[in-house]
This record gives sequence, structure tokens and C-alpha cells, in this order.
Amino acid sequence: MFVRDLQKEFYELIKKDRVLVLVNNDTDSVCSMKILQYLFKSDHVGYTLIPITGKRDMYKEYNSHSEGYKYILLINCGATLDLYEFLEPRDDMMIFVADYHRPVEVTNIYNDGQIRLLHPPDEDEQLPEYQDIFRDTDSEESDSEDESEEKRQRWDESALLKKRDRREWEEKRQRILFSYTQYTFNGSSTALLFYILSWKMRRDCNDLLWWAIVGCTEMYLSYKIEDERYLMDSAQLQNHAARLNSTPVEQLPKDCLKIFTERGMNLTLLRHWTLFESIKHTSYMAMKFKLFSIKGERKLHDFLADLGIPLIECKQKYNFMESSLREEVPKAIAAKMDKYDIQSIFFNTFYCQFGYQHKYSAGDVVRAITATLEHGDANHDGKQAVYNALDLLSRTNSSKLEAAVNKAKDQVTAVVKMAQNILDSKQIISAGPFLYSIIQEGTPNVSYLSRHSIIITLAHYLLQGHISISRSKKSSDLPLVLVAPVDEQNGLSVVVGIPPYNDKTRKNFFGKAFEQTVKNTKARYLIDYWDSSLIQIKTEDRSKFLDGLMGLLS
Repeated sequence: MFVRDLQKEFYELIKKDRVLVLVNNDTDSVCSMKILQYLFKSDHVGYTLIPITGKRDMYKEYNSHSEGYKYILLINCGATLDLYEFLEPRDDMMIFVADYHRPVEVTNIYNDGQIRLLHPPDEDEQLPEYQDIFRDTDSEESDSEDESEEKRQRWDESALLKKRDRREWEEKRQRILFSYTQYTFNGSSTALLFYILSWKMRRDCNDLLWWAIVGCTEMYLSYKIEDERYLMDSAQLQNHAARLNSTPVEQLPKDCLKIFTERGMNLTLLRHWTLFESIKHTSYMAMKFKLFSIKGERKLHDFLADLGIPLIECKQKYNFMESSLREEVPKAIAAKMDKYDIQSIFFNTFYCQFGYQHKYSAGDVVRAITATLEHGDANHDGKQAVYNALDLLSRTNSSKLEAAVNKAKDQVTAVVKMAQNILDSKQIISAGPFLYSIIQEGTPNVSYLSRHSIIITLAHYLLQGHISISRSKKSSDLPLVLVAPVDEQNGLSVVVGIPPYNDKTRKNFFGKAFEQTVKNTKARYLIDYWDSSLIQIKTEDRSKFLDGLMGLLS
């Protein structure tokens, strides 16, 4: 069931007892937990925090640690599962779910006791009605009836009508459930949800607002939400930023956190890189300037010359550019964006500053946290990474944040190099209804790029790069499937599917398609990710899986 009043029906309940918190390992989850930690500390709420990396891990950690807890909180995990069946909670236990993944499992929606959903339902989600998907079963006939009585009832007219009605109801139910679960998508940021809770409790401050901003920005930069949703969510955050930052900057202590909003440029790690490198490593700009082709870099040089910025300035760190030129960069790009068709380079963004030196954009912090969570070799500890990412959000750890920004540069550089290699060797193949690419086992640094968030980022880089160099106009209307080795020792590959570039709804049909394909082809698989558009399969079943997917979607 949906919780209507977060303060009364959720927070006031859990603060009376110790709570077990299971947290997904993504950036929005880290920001959400940081906000909750602040609230828990204020109210002396006891809690146990356990990061989880997938469905199996959640089941294991729940069974290992749930003993003695009355309240369980799931952050960005669990809403798409039948939690009552999956976790089998005790009768005295209550499970709260704050999860942006959609669609929500219908049994969680209509469970009026132990499963409580914290995100409000979206207006356009079109939830199935209870009577359309649940029905009281007819009372079964007694076992003591003899065979002749059973035969008589089988041919009884009323029994046949009941059987037909039941069959028609089942067929209608299947149609409704298929329509409801056909596409996967995401709701608003969970960090934003918890910030709104803190505001209603009159506990909000700039620190909490900044963490909500980072969570919301990650949803947008990771292609999880559509532009319209980001505009609405960022508008809410802008209102709160204006309210909390009305005091003139010169009247504030120098180490006070200040938040600014502006129409900024969506360029990768611009404040920590050169303008030239930042443009090269931004997928949208790489697509527009065809930077994955031979002529692309020449076109970029022409663009920078057209802006009136010397190349020597463009190739030194952005913050060290001559101040007059640096201030002109956004204005110059805005003046030329129609000429070069780069209107989407600007978006509503946020900056924070504390002290004289530390100024960060929300996008830079997002990339730093994502790199902390995922950038590492095969021995990378995903659970410890969550604790490290939580530390990054504390202002006292600015040196760690700088180190994480450098790690983010390494990560995005690895993504661009991999995309360049795949595009240069023409490894993106058209399968008719979709494009696909396979990263072979033994490819250098593939372990750095096979985790759930970064492989989706790589897939988007590949799709946009392919569009920029492809002669086919259809390529921007085709989805992409990317296959990469995830565990070479055990012969496992991860498959990710992303929607077409021109589809701005961010709704993804690959979850259902993958599920049907493995059933049809009998490929060995594991659906362990919270995003159903990712699936693990046996590497040797790769060709069979892709052939089956091609047949299904044709």
C-alpha cells in the first residue's frame, strides 16, 4: 500500500525502534541514505545500514540480519518484487520501500499490512484496479464426493458458465498485467523524496538540499528520467534553494555551504578538466561534432575558433583560463548553439561552494560518486564503496572528493576509449529491429566497464557515437543491445538494452523482451539487477540469446 503521510505513517513509526536499512549501490541511494543519517542522528534513531548489490544479496542480507527488527527500510530496491513472497516477513514486521524503479509490483500496492510504499503513485502510471487482477477463489468441492457426482457437476450448465467466466477473467487479467509491466521506467529521485520529508518536518538545510540535488541530477545524467520530469523536480529544488540561500553571500561565514542555480553547460567535469577534453568526453558533443570520426577533431577545432577562444586556453585547466575568456565561454556557446545544433548543451543545474576554493557542480559530484561506487578491477568491493561514497558527501572530506573526481576522469576516459575502439572496428551491427555490439572476453579493462551503471553509460556513448558516423537515418530510431563479459572465470556475460536515442520517454521494453527470450531459447540466465533491462547470461549462450531476441522483436 502507498503511504500518504510520510511523517506520521513512516518516520514517526520507525524512530521509536531500531531499523534495518538495506541500500542499493547507486548514487541516488547514497544521497538518500545521507539525508536519512542526518535525520536519524537528530532524533537518536538506532539503525543498521547494509549495502546490497542485487536481488540475491538482498535475500541473503535480509535473512542474516532481520532477526530482532520490527521495521525494515529498502532504499531503491524491492518495489518491483513480490516482497511478501520473496522475503517472507514475520507477522510483526513492517517493510517500508522507497524505490524509484517502475512499474511497482501489484502485490506490493495492494498489500494493506506489511508492505508500505513511500513514493507516491505517478499520475500517468495507470495502476491496475484491484478487482481486475485479484479474485476470491471459488470454494473447492469436497474430496468426499464420489466420481459420479463430479461427472454430473462437470457437465452442469452453471458450472460450465463459471468455468468460462473464470477463463475470460484470467485472459483479461493477463492482458492488463502485460500492459502494466510491458515497459520499465523510473520515478523521481528517492533523495528528493526524503528531502521533502525533512522540509515538512522543518529540519531541512543546505546540506540536505545539496544531497537531494545530487541524487536528482544523477537520475537525469544517467538517462533514468525524462527531460520533463527533471524540469519539474529541479524546479522544486530551485524554489528550496532560493528560500534557503536568500542571505547575501558577503554576509555569510566563509565556510558556510552556499547553493547557486543557473542554466549551465552539461559538459563532463568541466571545472576539473580542460574545455577541450571536457567537450571530447561529453557524449552529446561527441555525437554532434562526429568526434568518433577522423574529421571530428578538425570540426571541434573550427568550433572553438568560431567561439573566439585560443586553442592554448582551451587546452589548459578550465579554472586556470584567463578569467575574461572563461566568463565568455557560456555566452559564446549560447550564441553559436543554433549554428552547430547543440541546443541541449544547456540545462538547469546547481553549484555549491564552501570556503574560497571548493566549488562544485552537481554533475561533477554525481560522476565522482559513481566512479567511487563502480570504478575498479575485478576485486572492487561494491559494499565498501557505498560507505566510501557516503563519506564523500561530507564537507570535511573535500580532499577525498578531489581524488574521486580524478577517478571519474579515469572512468569516463575508459568509456570513451572503449567506445572509440568499438566504433573504429565497426562492431555495432544492425540486427533489423535493433543494433547490437559484443565486447569480447580478454578485452583490456573490460572489468572496469561491466558494472550496472557504467555499462549503461557506455551503451549510450556507443549509440550516440554510431548515430554520428552512420549513413542510415534509421539508427537514431533503433535501440541498442550491448553484451560484455562480467565474470570471465565463470563464463558469464551481462546484456543491457537501451531505448532509441529519439525516444525521450526513457521507457524500456527490453526487460520483458529479455525475459521472454531466455524462456524461448532456454539460455541460462540470472536476473539479479534491479533494472530489468540488464540480465546475465552464460557467455556460450550469447549467440543463441541474440538470435532469439532478433526473432522475438522482428
